[in-house]
Amino acid sequence: MTKKLRWGFLGAGGIAPTVATDFQYAGITIQAVATRDLVRSNAFADKFGIPNRYDSYAALVADPEVDIVYVSTTQNFHHRDALMVINAGKHLLLEKPFTLDADEASEIQAAAKEKQVFVMEAMWTRFLPTMVELFRLLEEGVIGDPRIVYADHSQHLLPKRAPRLWNPALGGGALLDLGIYPVSFAARVLGLPSEVVARSTLTESGIDEITSIIFRYENGAHAILETSMVTAGPVSATIHGTQGRIEIDRPFYEQTWFTVFDLGSAIVQRYQKEIDGRGMQYQAVHVEECIKSGLRESPIMTLSESVSLMKLMDEMRSQTGITYTQL
Repeated sequence: MTKKLRWGFLGAGGIAPTVATDFQYAGITIQAVATRDLVRSNAFADKFGIPNRYDSYAALVADPEVDIVYVSTTQNFHHRDALMVINAGKHLLLEKPFTLDADEASEIQAAAKEKQVFVMEAMWTRFLPTMVELFRLLEEGVIGDPRIVYADHSQHLLPKRAPRLWNPALGGGALLDLGIYPVSFAARVLGLPSEVVARSTLTESGIDEITSIIFRYENGAHAILETSMVTAGPVSATIHGTQGRIEIDRPFYEQTWFTVFDLGSAIVQRYQKEIDGRGMQYQAVHVEECIKSGLRESPIMTLSESVSLMKLMDEMRSQTGITYTQL
């Protein structure tokens, strides 16, 4: 019998409770949790039936009963925390966005290779049943060759509702936290672009309220992407191909429905499927399958792609003037 992998949660705020809930749907074993406050660790552990609780991250990564660590700290700490996990010889699922910049991402990639541990960016949307079916249809050529991707991730997240997003010391702004979804989606559909153009509206602290992006490809394809934390957008996506189009319902990056149209806008088929929870469990199932197969990175979300996406983000920041306190 294959030994069951035991997960440690490094951080218990933000998205971590949702992830832990979804892990339970798939029977994923959460063995330990660590925060900077033992009271918080105990509260999280009690809620999810987690046996090992710590008030330091170092204690969690040193726990011999932990095989893999899920890191959900804010992105300004991703580089630091990822290297701590990797250097302890643990496998790693690192929340998106992977890092603040490409240099940090490259260091994580190099450390993972040196220590021979599995590392993946937690771009959970790629593993949802919706996306599995969508990309199966694209590979079958249901809409011919994809030529245009439209994607929006805009939410009305003013400081009182989401103070973290307005803090440049925490890697705030729309681009890293929200924009990573349409950027990653476009890159998966069309690949990495040959040219990127980005324009932003900045706050007084130098982070972006709104960023608009165009990707151009050597074959003539385009991606038109939008992200904002001051407006409520459609949060939908559309792929235009040479033989039709696919419209993905909001929010396009979650488990949702989509419709395939032909060139005359007649409906070819409609995908509809419900799942348990939000769907964070599917990435964990994929990670465990990779590790049990002896892989050190995912074929669906490779480390090289995570580094390349951060290079794209760096170029966008260079063009727009977005700044983070740590960089």
